[in-house]
Amino acid sequence: MMQKEQRVEIIDMLRGWALLIVVISNYLYYAYSPEWTIHGEGIIATVINGVESILFSAKGWTLLFTLFGFGFGVIYAKKQQQTYFFLVRRMLVLFVFAFINSLFYDGDILRDYAFLGLLILFFIHFSAKTLLYIAGVLFLFAPFLVAYINTVDTAYVTTLTTGIAPLRFSTQLLEVFKYNILNSIYTEVLNLAYSVTAHYIMFTCMILGLAIQKSKFLETLFEKKSQIKKSLFLVVSITIVLWGIFILSKMYKLPYLKYFSFHYWIVLTTMLSTSLLIILLYTNQKFEKTFKAFSWVGRMTFTNYLTQNLIAFFVFQGVGLGLFHHMPFYFYFLFAITIYLLQIGFSYWWLKNHVYGPLEWLWRQLSDTKK
Repeated sequence: MMQKEQRVEIIDMLRGWALLIVVISNYLYYAYSPEWTIHGEGIIATVINGVESILFSAKGWTLLFTLFGFGFGVIYAKKQQQTYFFLVRRMLVLFVFAFINSLFYDGDILRDYAFLGLLILFFIHFSAKTLLYIAGVLFLFAPFLVAYINTVDTAYVTTLTTGIAPLRFSTQLLEVFKYNILNSIYTEVLNLAYSVTAHYIMFTCMILGLAIQKSKFLETLFEKKSQIKKSLFLVVSITIVLWGIFILSKMYKLPYLKYFSFHYWIVLTTMLSTSLLIILLYTNQKFEKTFKAFSWVGRMTFTNYLTQNLIAFFVFQGVGLGLFHHMPFYFYFLFAITIYLLQIGFSYWWLKNHVYGPLEWLWRQLSDTKK
């Protein structure tokens, strides 16, 4: 049977993998100008953009939200009587971190964790079976919601973001802070594609993660290699079929996409495919050193995520080196990989003498309800 340390390790490995996807996607975002043009439009840029679009785009945060839901289940199982007070305070503290992060990065996602974390408390006592039913229903209904939201005119959001665009390149700290806060509000609150659709998908992932924890699936992971292989084959097959249908539908401009947009089906099945592949390789004891490195980063997800955003702020934006969209497209990809490799080294060094990452420790201290 899988030991507790091993069970935690696979979760941390997946967190580390998700964080690699996130830093690549986030840093490639800085490669684009306000007009969404890039430098170095060649074969290398095409390959990088294609890989990011197919394997990375939206797959990192959907996996992290799934693991976040899993973590809620772990806390609930451990604390029981203190769960609600601890988690409420934990989410309120996270809102504070989210505000600080949003000063440096206009794509802050921490507030989404905090908001949905409070919401999922109403579901935390449900059984794994009930949670899977809920996640399944939400998953099936998603294409109709996405299609409807896509019909809503959001031209006013574009007008608002265009109006504040010059602030992004300012060399004044407060002006860049202002841009990041306002752009975050415009694109993540006023924009229904995010405030409604993305939150809907995030919550679906959290429910799924909570269901996985409740099912105790990972407690006997090494005994389920055959089941994992079958699941991987099924999910990959579904993903390929969905991609094929999507590409052909776009090519022939089929009108049904206006009423049934299954983009997030592809996102979620692709995310599950890569996750199941990592789990299968892990149970087969393949790429052990690579996965160990992922687990080091994953144990310090909170610290590493915020550090990635802080580095990007001073490297890409006007108050720092100002490399926003001025470098070749591949530079942002290689820079993301470099930062991640440095974080592997830092995480390994830190965890040799500490149980938690520095910000993980601070978050726990501020969330402690016994004080």
